Amino acid sequence: MMNLADLEILTFDCQATGANPQKGHLLEIGWVQTRAAAAVKPKNLPVKSYLVDLPPDVEISGAVQRITGLSDKMMEKALPAARIWSHVVKTAHRIATAGHMDRCLTIIHYARFEKPFLAHLHAEYSRHSEFPLFIICTHEITRRLLPGLPRRGLRAVAGYFGYSVPPSRRSADHAVATAVIWQNLVRQLKTEHGILNLDQLTDWLNRTPPQTRTGREYPMKRDIRLNLPKKPGIYRMLRSNGDLLYIGKATSLRQRVNSYFRQKGSQAEHTLEMLSQAANLEITLSGSALEAAVLESDEIKRLAPPYNVALQKGQRKLVFCSRDLQGSSVNADKIHQIGPLPEGNITAAMTTFGAWYQHSQNLPEDEFLTNGFTILGVPESYAPEPDCLDEGLRLFRDNHLPQLKHPSPLRTLTGLGRALWQGHLEALEKDRADGAEDAVVSPPDDQEPESDEAPSWTPETVARGMEKFMMRAALLIRRARWLCLLSESTLAWEARNSEGRRKIVLLFEKGAVSRRAEQAVGKETPLPPGYTKRLAHRQKVFDLTTYERLRVVTTELRRLIAEGRIVEMRLSPHAILRRRQLTKLLPWV
Repeated sequence: MMNLADLEILTFDCQATGANPQKGHLLEIGWVQTRAAAAVKPKNLPVKSYLVDLPPDVEISGAVQRITGLSDKMMEKALPAARIWSHVVKTAHRIATAGHMDRCLTIIHYARFEKPFLAHLHAEYSRHSEFPLFIICTHEITRRLLPGLPRRGLRAVAGYFGYSVPPSRRSADHAVATAVIWQNLVRQLKTEHGILNLDQLTDWLNRTPPQTRTGREYPMKRDIRLNLPKKPGIYRMLRSNGDLLYIGKATSLRQRVNSYFRQKGSQAEHTLEMLSQAANLEITLSGSALEAAVLESDEIKRLAPPYNVALQKGQRKLVFCSRDLQGSSVNADKIHQIGPLPEGNITAAMTTFGAWYQHSQNLPEDEFLTNGFTILGVPESYAPEPDCLDEGLRLFRDNHLPQLKHPSPLRTLTGLGRALWQGHLEALEKDRADGAEDAVVSPPDDQEPESDEAPSWTPETVARGMEKFMMRAALLIRRARWLCLLSESTLAWEARNSEGRRKIVLLFEKGAVSRRAEQAVGKETPLPPGYTKRLAHRQKVFDLTTYERLRVVTTELRRLIAEGRIVEMRLSPHAILRRRQLTKLLPWV
């Protein structure tokens, strides 16, 4: 009958390669010994965490490595499961004995996952004794206490209570987060339901079915979002502890932010998880939607909010290729003049293509792999078998023999890539139901495979894969040239609702906005300060933030043109790209 807040407990977490012991193996076990009433900061909680030795024939999949951060090298320090379980049993018995209980009170968030693994360990190593843990699931408590919370996973609930869970799924972090959740739930159970001890809690759980969700209840107060201005800018979603969750841009802050908070309807899982934690909001106004997009990109790179995955810097970097496409460098120099290019599958495959082309397209199959990437622009683990790859490359060569006779691999890549992209644009034009004459097509990006399953390769799909690689590689090279032009330019466009009377002017210098102005539409657009700079000089100022900033500007230019705005881009005293020229150019970059 001891008070719940004073009970000594274990909060527990397991990570595994599969959903249950029949489909996977334990990777890690972690726990925290604490009390809900303990005045200990989460970072100071006593955590025990152990990697679990895997069977010799079991490897950690790429997907599990990505979400846990665990690698085969790290697993070399793993301990036998029997040894770890023995430690669990001894700890549980000590806590239970001290609290005059039969079993140790163990708190797990979403215990349906952990229970089968713990039961399996007990059956393997201590089946002749009583199961040592009395498990309470905080997810089940949350279903009853917070029925309208959009998502009730561990990260969402911990964030709702103002605690930030690190991005990698590790048992130590999750055990600490569970302790924070337990502490808050015990307080809420007492305040709202008068539940003070374990008997009252188990009785309440047994007789109180989870409520059916009739709508979503968000932590953010309605007044915060309903009082936003109808102006362009960026918004920052914050947890109750002030931690940044997400940065977004908007043409109308009020309309965009309120569009998140629907009572029903489909939304992405990560968005609902973020909204389950967002308790506050900060905004920064901007003069236009384009300026808001630039500010959003820069702020995401600077602050790396956890729910802005697409624009985060991460471990990415830029590279520059040699003209023979056989080498690359992180710096532009006299040899490496092609770029800036985002490091990734496509740019890695360029060097393989350069070697293949330079050696008369007749290298042995194992030479089609460079640094783990294939000539197709996919990781080695996704690559076809050597015989299939060889047949597919021969088919690709036969299909494009005239274009593959140029002595320069760069000219071949850009020329054939351009021709293939032209065909792609023409096919899209035919498929377009009611496209406007100047509608803009957004080109594909250099993306990693979305699935953990390798593609089903045939010689025909290899040949098509090579065509896709050529299109994307040529696109990245064209985009690099475009971004270098844009880095020292002046953009001007008709302001929203100005009826042709006023335009916004941004002067770019070293890839950043150096000056902003507003002027009459008929007035001459000012010259960019750095219009005389050579390409080599422009390349040297690029980092990933600059690259992404100018990509965002390019996307916003497409939007302005699609809206029918007056737009122009001044490059030099005599070079001005206006709406018609930009409409033709932008689909190519």
